[in-house]
Amino acid sequence: MTTGATMMRRLFNRVLRRGRSPRELFVHEDDWGQIEVLPAACAAWCEAEIARIDHFARDHASPDGTGWTDMYVRSVAPVPLESVRIPFDAAADVIGARLPAFEIVSSGTLSSPEPVPHVRGFGPAANTGAVLVGDKTRAHVAMIALVMNGSRGELDALLAALAQLPFSATLLIVDWPRGHVVPLGDRNAIARYADA
Repeated sequence: MTTGATMMRRLFNRVLRRGRSPRELFVHEDDWGQIEVLPAACAAWCEAEIARIDHFARDHASPDGTGWTDMYVRSVAPVPLESVRIPFDAAADVIGARLPAFEIVSSGTLSSPEPVPHVRGFGPAANTGAVLVGDKTRAHVAMIALVMNGSRGELDALLAALAQLPFSATLLIVDWPRGHVVPLGDRNAIARYADA
């Protein structure tokens, strides 16, 4: 529920900007981690987890075809992205040199989005971007969440920027909803993924 104080803050912020709309990337609260970057050491686990999700979905499809009778909770990756030790500032610099920064990354529901503190977002459009989440000290990247709802050109720009990350050869893009595991350092695999 939106409080009166929240509504006043939003109004106050809009007035102060004098009509200027900030570049904002919205990540729905249910979409965090649905498309993410993980270490390549997780590739076999990701493929197996996608197979488990697919099997579970088939076994729990509702008889009338409108959904599922149970919910699968994805396991935590056995090797976290944080273990790669990608410097947060270096990652932001590399991506920021290729894509414009978002002034705001927001999350929640469409009716009640809230700014997400202590993250950096970059992307070519309001529906296509990468969110860098730092570790507790913000020295290293703990998570990279992706929003990939744009045009093919926007996706290409985002994927090309991600390929320039430090340690990109040891990283994967994992698209859980579509069941794709893509090595970030493999241009051909990235192109096939963008075409899928």
